[in-house]
Amino acid sequence: MKSPVLSNFWLHAFFAAVFLAHGPADAAIPDAGSPQPVPVPPEIPAAELPEEMMTGIVLRKLAFDREFDSPVMLASLPDASGEQVVAMQRGEFCAVRLDGSGQWRPFLDFRAKMKGIVLFEEGVHGIAFHPRFAENRLFYISYSQNEPRRTVISEMRASKDATPDALPETERVLLEIPQPLADHWGGHIAFGPDGCLYIALGDGGLRNDPYRLAQNPWVLHGKVLRIDVNSRSGNLPYGIPEDNPFAKEQTVRREIFALGFRNPWGLSFDARTGQLWCADVGQDLWEEINRVEAGANYGWSDREGPAKSAFHAHSDLPDTAVKDPVHAYTRLRGEGICIVGGLLYRGQKLPQLDGAFVFADWGYGTIWALGIDPASGLPSRRSVLHRKDAEHKFNPTLVTADVDGEPVLLSQDGALYRLEKDDD
Repeated sequence: MKSPVLSNFWLHAFFAAVFLAHGPADAAIPDAGSPQPVPVPPEIPAAELPEEMMTGIVLRKLAFDREFDSPVMLASLPDASGEQVVAMQRGEFCAVRLDGSGQWRPFLDFRAKMKGIVLFEEGVHGIAFHPRFAENRLFYISYSQNEPRRTVISEMRASKDATPDALPETERVLLEIPQPLADHWGGHIAFGPDGCLYIALGDGGLRNDPYRLAQNPWVLHGKVLRIDVNSRSGNLPYGIPEDNPFAKEQTVRREIFALGFRNPWGLSFDARTGQLWCADVGQDLWEEINRVEAGANYGWSDREGPAKSAFHAHSDLPDTAVKDPVHAYTRLRGEGICIVGGLLYRGQKLPQLDGAFVFADWGYGTIWALGIDPASGLPSRRSVLHRKDAEHKFNPTLVTADVDGEPVLLSQDGALYRLEKDDD
C-alpha cells in the first residue's frame, strides 16, 4: 500500500512544478455568476492575555542628517568597530553608529541591481555578517529579482579596511528560489549561535496559499531554512548540516529547518539560550509569534494563528502535529494588521523588559512587550510600550537590537528609533 505521505508528496511536487512553470494565470477561477457561499463572520475570541501600559520607557528618534529609504534590516559588524549596517529595500546599505553621534557612511550601493524592483514587498530583504567576518570579510544578503521573479541569497566580501566597504564584484549566488508572485517574500536571514545561516521564506503569495506551498515538503516556500556556508554538499554552493531535521529524508528538501509559515518577518536568536524566534504575518485574522524548533510545523495554511483556517477543509499532510504560536493577536479585536518581529530582550538598560519578547505592528504603530514565564515558557502578560499618535508617521518594519542588545526600531518613513528609559 502506498504511504499517504509519499503519495501526497508526489502530488505536491507535480502541482508545484506546474504552478511555478505556468504561474497563477493557469489557476482555476470560479465562475463569477455561480452562487457563492456566504461567509460566516467569525466570533471574536476572548483576549488571551490582559493588556497593560508599561511606564518608564519612551520611544526616541535617532538624529541623522538623512532619511533611510524603507529600512528593512539592521546587522552588526562582528568586530570591535561598533558599526551596524542598515539595509534599505531599494538597494542602499549604510554603516551607522547608534550612539547618538548621527554618523553614517555608504557601505554598498545595490540600487542599479534593484532597478525596476518597485512593488510593495519587492527589493532587499536581509543582511547578515559571517560570525568570522573579522577574518574572512564575508557577509550575506537576501533580495528579489525579476525575469524570472525569484529570491536570491548571495555571499559577498568586504574590504579589509578598518571601515570596510562591500565589494559587489565578489558576489557569489548561493540560492535562487522561483517566486510565483511579488508578495509574501519573507527573506530575513540571520546566523545562529551554531554558525549556520537561517533563512525565512514566505509562501509565495496568493490568498489562502491555494497551492499549499507552505506545507509542501519539496519546495522551500513557507519555510525556515538552515544551511552551512562554510562547506559544500555535492554540487550545491553551500552545505547541508548533518543535524538538519530532514537531512536524511528523501521526501523533504534537506535545507528545511521548520515549515508552515505564511510571511515570516523578523528572525532573532535569544542571546542567552540560543532559541530562535520568528514573527509571522497573518492573512485575515491572526498575527503570531513563534519559537522555531527543528522539524516543527507551524500550521499555515491549514491553520492561521491558533485556529484552523476556514478555507481548507482538510489538513494537507495527514497526521501532522502542528505547533501553536507562543502568542497571537487578532484583527477582530482591532489590535493590529501586520506583525513585525522581534527580539527577546537581554539588555541591561531596561531591566523591566528582561526576558520579554518585544514586537510591533506595522499598520498600527504599536509596540508591545510579551512577558514570558521562565518556568513554563508561556506568555504571562502583554504590555504596551508605545502607541502611535495620529500625526506620527511611524510604521515599524523591524524590532531589533544594537550591539549591546538594546532595542532599536526601523520605520518605513526612513527613521531609526530607540526604546530608552524615560527620565522625565
